[in-house]
Amino acid sequence: MRRAQLPGLPLVWVLAVLAWAILPAPAARAQATLTAAQKDHEIADLKNEIKLLEQRVDAMEQLDQKVKVIDRKLEVQAETAQVKAQSAPIINADDKGFWFASPDGNYKVQFGGIVQADGRFFTTGNDSTGSTFYLNRARPILTGTLWKYYDFNFTPDFGQGKVVLQDAYINDHMFDDANIQVGKYKAPFDLERLQVDRYLEYSQRSEIQNLVPNRDIGAELFSNTLFDNRLTYQVALMNGVPNNTASVDGDNNDGKDFVGRLFATPFVNSDNDWLTGFGAGFAATYGDEFNNTISTYKTYGQQTWFTYNKGVTASGMRFRYEPQLYYYHRQFGLMAAFASDRHALNLNGIVTRGKTPVYVNNYSTFTDTGYLAQLSYVLTGEDATFRGVTPRHPFDPTHGSWGAFDVVARISNVAVDSGVFKLGYANANVSANNATEYAFGINWYLNNNVKWQIDYARTFFNGGAGSSPKFPQDRPDEGVFETQLQISFERK
Repeated sequence: MRRAQLPGLPLVWVLAVLAWAILPAPAARAQATLTAAQKDHEIADLKNEIKLLEQRVDAMEQLDQKVKVIDRKLEVQAETAQVKAQSAPIINADDKGFWFASPDGNYKVQFGGIVQADGRFFTTGNDSTGSTFYLNRARPILTGTLWKYYDFNFTPDFGQGKVVLQDAYINDHMFDDANIQVGKYKAPFDLERLQVDRYLEYSQRSEIQNLVPNRDIGAELFSNTLFDNRLTYQVALMNGVPNNTASVDGDNNDGKDFVGRLFATPFVNSDNDWLTGFGAGFAATYGDEFNNTISTYKTYGQQTWFTYNKGVTASGMRFRYEPQLYYYHRQFGLMAAFASDRHALNLNGIVTRGKTPVYVNNYSTFTDTGYLAQLSYVLTGEDATFRGVTPRHPFDPTHGSWGAFDVVARISNVAVDSGVFKLGYANANVSANNATEYAFGINWYLNNNVKWQIDYARTFFNGGAGSSPKFPQDRPDEGVFETQLQISFERK
């Protein structure tokens, strides 16, 4: 609101009278001597000054209004910027992959991947495929979250000259103690299989994989957080697959596998670092299988050392179990497991008994067993963990940094039930009844994403190469060097 206009001439006279009344006598006498013309001039000057003051007041008020308008505009701009910031997606790229998400984290898409370029060189044994360079794994990994509680994973694999859908599942984690997962993923069974591929100490998993499932399709209820992260449970209903395969994407019978696993890390929150790295568990599967493709057993060099005869099919009950444990303390790591696979088979075909071919249709149950023990030690002082080694100083020779190194050793074994040979389910001339693998390696972790490893594995067999009149012939030992350069980025 504008100020009230100052009064004109009467006010001037009032001011003059007051001045005359309060000024000392000499000043008053000097004022009295002013002429009428001088008085009119001074009055005019005072009017001009008053008018200038009024103009300045008006200008200040107008400026004040402009400042208020500008302030409001700035407030609106700040509020708009804040709203935009709250709704703008978050984009990030780091050593765990590339991802973007909503500001509240309820929606997220993550791009990851793993590429493993291998060289395999046989030194002895029945290496019918020869030494070769190949891509062991070539997997783009797409994961994400929708509506805060619903995760998804889509992972194809283009390695080894094949296209396989490794993982494709939906996970509902609304309740920490009861997550639900549906789709194709690793069966919750074997400890070594459940270790993420990028953290493996060897280019190939151990012989025990011949007795355990890989990927399967089904539904699972699980939690990793019970009792303050001390207990993991997993319960699943799945199609049921042959051992050590990820390529079966359907089922041809009504029988299904029940899979269960408990794994405890009872000291994970302890102040005693000698105990925190201990974990132990037990897993089992049970189901009925009919007419399914049956398992074949392979070596470190991926050569088949055991297979069933033609006409043998799965025919009923299959029961697997595996006690398992790991222990990690500072640079030291240990992983161990024992696996048993009891399965019913049917033989429908012709077998030779003595020198006479005989048609048979037999039903029998057999049990194959195996074990794994693996040790590792980090030479550069970093901690060994189930989730790999994180180098303190990534490889950078210009600053004298060389990453991290560890050495590993393991023994693994699979023994086939001898009854399969006696009853004609397998041929001792082409299949061994026992394989024991000794493997050694060194891993160089250049940084969190790049790893180079060199392994040597030697596998010894009992049987598998026919027999002489005096004693059975053993399949020749297999010796193989394998080197792998891996690059991976994946948020877990």
